Amino acid sequence: MAQQWIVVSDAARARIFARSGADSGLKLLDTLTHSESQAHKGDLRTGGKGEVHDSGGSSVHQADPQTTTSEKHADIFAKEVIEHVKSGLNDNAFDALILVADPSFLGRLRDKMDGPIEKSVTKTIDKNWAQHDADQIEKQLAKQL
Repeated sequence: MAQQWIVVSDAARARIFARSGADSGLKLLDTLTHSESQAHKGDLRTGGKGEVHDSGGSSVHQADPQTTTSEKHADIFAKEVIEHVKSGLNDNAFDALILVADPSFLGRLRDKMDGPIEKSVTKTIDKNWAQHDADQIEKQLAKQL
């Protein structure tokens, strides 16, 4: 029977569950965390683009004002999650993938996927179930699938 992975994530924590079919229970395989995503915005550092000095004067500003530090950390974590999933796919640990995340983080996960991972995704659910326990996730999956 095909092995299915279910990734339930937000910008700070991802849990990876496995199941052998829709009727089998979820088994927690791994939990990934990104503590920086839980930190206060003022406490974060990304080592990003840094400061830019205007050529005509002495003013200084952030090089990339459109992206907040918390967004950069969400991107970093999305990449970590997808790299973990990619490793599982390369090891033939699963045949099908379901991604569950709030809409903004789901978009970040999609941005980090390559072709083989995209092909393994059988369902995406744009809901934040990150705080749900395994039983609640199973019940919600049953409603969605």
